[in-house]
Amino acid sequence: MGQQLQRVREEKGRTAEDVARQAQQLGLSWHRPTVSQIERGRRALSAVELIMLPLIYGCPLSDLLPDGTMWLTPDVGVYAREVRKVLAGDYNPSARALRVPGGWHVTGVSDRTGEEVAHQMARAVAHMQANSPWPANAQIRYVQDSPDDAETKAAKRLSTTPHYVAYAARETWGRGLAAEREARLLERGELPEGKRALQSARGHITRTLIAEVEPIVRAHEARRDEPEQLGGAPVEAPGKGREADG
Repeated sequence: MGQQLQRVREEKGRTAEDVARQAQQLGLSWHRPTVSQIERGRRALSAVELIMLPLIYGCPLSDLLPDGTMWLTPDVGVYAREVRKVLAGDYNPSARALRVPGGWHVTGVSDRTGEEVAHQMARAVAHMQANSPWPANAQIRYVQDSPDDAETKAAKRLSTTPHYVAYAARETWGRGLAAEREARLLERGELPEGKRALQSARGHITRTLIAEVEPIVRAHEARRDEPEQLGGAPVEAPGKGREADG
């Protein structure tokens, strides 16, 4: 913008001293070095000074704006046409305007190429997966709830994490280990009488359920130790999505 102000000043045959004197008459503390600093881009204009530019230079503010990109800060640039819209008073750029290519652009954000955006997204996904307690490429519908007590205890038996047991359970049965255990207990009909008999029945079912989910847990653990691949297909539970061999 300083270059445009210098161009307008020189076209009018005025010196930096003339411009500074005009600004002083309007109450601004401008001197010849002030004008030189503004024209060289070494001094920013305040909002008051911007509004008063037409009075100082004797032409519309739109004529004092440069064409092309204006850098408002070291990180935020904007095309002159967008500045004119803002100054016209009928345009309010949304936050989205700073995140997409167009009139506004932020260094490292909206000025990235499609390849750069894809790489950043890939890095973000890899970071999330590396720091997530759930298996790699976990499906959202299986990670809505934290592991229950039964899954935590089962994890100790399998020397794995509660989240891996919880995920394997929900992937296999569509619900947690405790919920599946109670459902199978009810399928037996009458519940065993007595506290110890009931605990024994639950224990037997729990051992069966742990045996069913262990292969799924081990499969997810194996994938965890492999090089990460974005978009990989989730491990299928036995009997799901394909016919059994033979």
